[in-house]
Amino acid sequence: MLRALAIRNFAIISELDLKLEPGFTAITGETGAGKSILVDALGLLLGDRAESSLVAPESKQAELAATFSLKGMPHARDWLEAQAMEEDDELLLRRVISADGRSRAWVNGRSATVGQLGELGALLVEIHGQHEHQQLEKPDTQRRLLDGEIEADRVITVAEAFNDWHAARLNLERLEKDAGDPDQLELLRFQCRELDQLNLLDGEFAELEKDQERLSRSDEIRLAASRSTAALDHDESPSVRTLLHETLHELGRVAEFEPRLAEAASMLEEARINVDEAFAVIERVGEEETGDPERLAEVNHRLEKSLDLARKHRVEPGDLPALAASLNDRLGRLEHQGERRGELEKAIEIAEQAWRKHADALSETRMKAAKSLSAKACECLAELGMDQASLVFRVTPDTCSAPTAHGQDRIAIEFSANPGQPPRPLAKVASGGELSRVALALMIATGHRQGPHTRIFDEVDAGVGGETAHAVGRFLRQAAGEGQALCVTHLAQVAACADHQLRVTKFSENGTTTTRIEQLDSKGREKEIARMLGSAESSTSLAHAAEMLGKG
Repeated sequence: MLRALAIRNFAIISELDLKLEPGFTAITGETGAGKSILVDALGLLLGDRAESSLVAPESKQAELAATFSLKGMPHARDWLEAQAMEEDDELLLRRVISADGRSRAWVNGRSATVGQLGELGALLVEIHGQHEHQQLEKPDTQRRLLDGEIEADRVITVAEAFNDWHAARLNLERLEKDAGDPDQLELLRFQCRELDQLNLLDGEFAELEKDQERLSRSDEIRLAASRSTAALDHDESPSVRTLLHETLHELGRVAEFEPRLAEAASMLEEARINVDEAFAVIERVGEEETGDPERLAEVNHRLEKSLDLARKHRVEPGDLPALAASLNDRLGRLEHQGERRGELEKAIEIAEQAWRKHADALSETRMKAAKSLSAKACECLAELGMDQASLVFRVTPDTCSAPTAHGQDRIAIEFSANPGQPPRPLAKVASGGELSRVALALMIATGHRQGPHTRIFDEVDAGVGGETAHAVGRFLRQAAGEGQALCVTHLAQVAACADHQLRVTKFSENGTTTTRIEQLDSKGREKEIARMLGSAESSTSLAHAAEMLGKG
């Protein structure tokens, strides 16, 4: 959970070092004091996009840092370990935003990208904004809320079945795309015949080039061999072999008296053996008929044909064997495309049947979950002062629909605020205030699924008041669970339910506006809640505040 937050030169906060505790913390203050700036700062540490306008005037950069305790957060630990950023039970996030708009980030002292901050941030903190209820109008959001109430394997199985069906469809589409028109098929046959007639083997082109060079220079080879054999062993003048034999004979007579000459004689004997072997090879080459005009003509023809086909297909000559294999493979598929199409169509049919089976099972599961979640949501709405309201998760299977990753169901939240009026789509009948309460009710009804230990609520209580505000406050304290919840609020009833309270004040000093945040003690809380009720100096407000804190 979040243990500390440090801010320097960010918006209207010049310097702030804030310690945070487990439980429910209310963040209060006058409108415009800068309460939501805390949420903005934390959002940047969790991967939000940075803007140069967030840097305080006359400052070169803004600096943000947050310390988290990782106890009881295995998913965050696993992520850090995978990124080689794990340290101990504490996690330090730091981000610097320059006045020119550039930003840098660090995780436990190691450089990190904004994307990495976002991935890690999703495992650390849930942020619920004041306009989040508007997301409820979107069908995807409504479906995700309902699917959160059922076993994840049900949804995953449908998605996997869809992927299988989609892959089968792509295979058929590729086959049809490859098929082309008859002229293209005939061209492919011709290309394959040309390449098959050449029948160039892997590595053969390089060998042909070597053969061409050798055959075209056969006269030079014979001449070099003749001169070499003469130099090595010639009767009319001293040759290499003769001189070596004479040298070895002379050294042999005295080697036993001088070890160094014996060693030299040994080396020369080895040289003599090598010279004899080299002479035998050169002699054989000189005696062979290296010139072969017919073979040279054959090599030249194959090289010429290879180069011609390589130019035609725009590949290197050495790549022709691989090209031939590829084109023949494609031709084989197309020659049997009727049979292959039948196989692929059958695969699509089988994949679709499997998807529909899983989609039917998911529909049944969703309908059961919809009844349960609708009932819980209505109970929560009643707790939030809307005891006459009705909320229904409507699940309508479309058995004729094409497969999708999320199933065959149209899911919609239908709502009615007044008795006697049938529920209608939420987006069409709910006002802004009603949407806010519905959002809170659904948050209560869906419970606290496993996730981050820190939840932040930015004025999610907008549009509520009276006893409903008390209910919101009780929920937010419940939302903290064994972790923590922070809520930016204007409602005294919500603040009174908090375990801790931070007051945000804005003041001017030396012509500069800045924000101060302080942790309130019990007396400070009474005074702040009295202010929220109407007057921090009124004895009636102070007494009411003390009473609310006692009940909270």
